[in-house]
Amino acid sequence: MDLALALLLKLMRRVRYVFVALYLVVSAGFLYAEPRSGWTWFIVVAGAVLCLAFWGLVGFWTYAFARRQSRDGRNGTDHG
Repeated sequence: MDLALALLLKLMRRVRYVFVALYLVVSAGFLYAEPRSGWTWFIVVAGAVLCLAFWGLVGFWTYAFARRQSRDGRNGTDHG
Protein backbone atom coordinates (compact mmCIF):
# COMPACT_ATOMS: atom_id res chain seq x y z
CA MET A 1 0.00 0.00 0.00
CA ASP A 2 2.82 2.39 0.83
CA LEU A 3 4.47 1.74 -2.52
CA ALA A 4 1.23 2.38 -4.40
CA LEU A 5 0.65 5.62 -2.49
CA ALA A 6 4.22 6.77 -3.14
CA LEU A 7 3.85 6.07 -6.86
CA LEU A 8 0.49 7.87 -6.96
CA LEU A 9 1.91 10.95 -5.24
CA LYS A 10 4.89 11.01 -7.59
CA LEU A 11 2.58 10.73 -10.59
CA MET A 12 0.24 13.45 -9.31
CA ARG A 13 3.14 15.87 -8.83
CA ARG A 14 3.98 15.40 -12.52
CA VAL A 15 0.38 15.55 -13.69
CA ARG A 16 -0.19 18.98 -12.15
CA TYR A 17 2.42 20.48 -14.50
CA VAL A 18 0.71 18.86 -17.49
CA PHE A 19 -2.67 20.10 -16.26
CA VAL A 20 -1.41 23.70 -15.96
CA ALA A 21 0.29 23.56 -19.36
CA LEU A 22 -2.89 22.27 -20.97
CA TYR A 23 -4.85 25.07 -19.26
CA LEU A 24 -2.45 27.69 -20.61
CA VAL A 25 -2.74 26.37 -24.17
CA VAL A 26 -6.54 26.21 -24.05
CA SER A 27 -6.97 29.62 -22.43
CA ALA A 28 -4.56 31.21 -24.93
CA GLY A 29 -6.58 29.69 -27.75
CA PHE A 30 -9.85 31.02 -26.34
CA LEU A 31 -8.36 34.47 -25.77
CA TYR A 32 -6.92 34.54 -29.29
CA ALA A 33 -10.18 33.43 -30.91
CA GLU A 34 -12.65 35.62 -29.05
CA PRO A 35 -11.15 37.97 -26.44
CA ARG A 36 -14.30 40.07 -25.92
CA SER A 37 -16.71 37.24 -25.16
CA GLY A 38 -17.96 36.81 -21.61
CA TRP A 39 -17.79 33.04 -21.91
CA THR A 40 -14.12 33.26 -22.82
CA TRP A 41 -13.32 35.10 -19.61
CA PHE A 42 -15.49 32.71 -17.63
CA ILE A 43 -13.53 29.76 -19.05
CA VAL A 44 -10.19 31.45 -18.37
CA VAL A 45 -11.04 32.41 -14.78
CA ALA A 46 -12.74 29.09 -13.96
CA GLY A 47 -9.78 27.19 -15.41
CA ALA A 48 -7.36 29.21 -13.31
CA VAL A 49 -9.38 28.44 -10.18
CA LEU A 50 -9.40 24.73 -11.07
CA CYS A 51 -5.64 24.77 -11.63
CA LEU A 52 -5.04 26.42 -8.27
CA ALA A 53 -7.39 23.99 -6.53
CA PHE A 54 -5.70 20.98 -8.14
CA TRP A 55 -2.24 22.34 -7.27
CA GLY A 56 -3.31 22.87 -3.66
CA LEU A 57 -4.91 19.43 -3.43
CA VAL A 58 -1.76 17.71 -4.66
CA GLY A 59 0.31 19.80 -2.26
CA PHE A 60 -1.94 18.81 0.62
CA TRP A 61 -1.79 15.13 -0.31
CA THR A 62 1.98 15.31 -0.52
CA TYR A 63 2.20 17.01 2.87
CA ALA A 64 -0.31 14.72 4.57
CA PHE A 65 0.94 11.39 3.23
CA ALA A 66 4.64 11.93 2.67
CA ARG A 67 5.74 13.68 5.85
CA ARG A 68 8.12 11.74 8.00
CA GLN A 69 7.68 10.87 11.63
CA SER A 70 9.81 12.59 14.21
CA ARG A 71 12.68 10.76 15.86
CA ASP A 72 10.69 9.82 18.95
CA GLY A 73 8.06 8.20 16.72
CA ARG A 74 5.16 10.22 18.08
CA ASN A 75 4.67 12.39 14.99
CA GLY A 76 3.62 15.45 16.95
CA THR A 77 1.17 13.70 19.25
CA ASP A 78 1.42 12.48 22.80
CA HIS A 79 0.64 8.95 21.72
CA GLY A 80 3.42 6.38 21.37
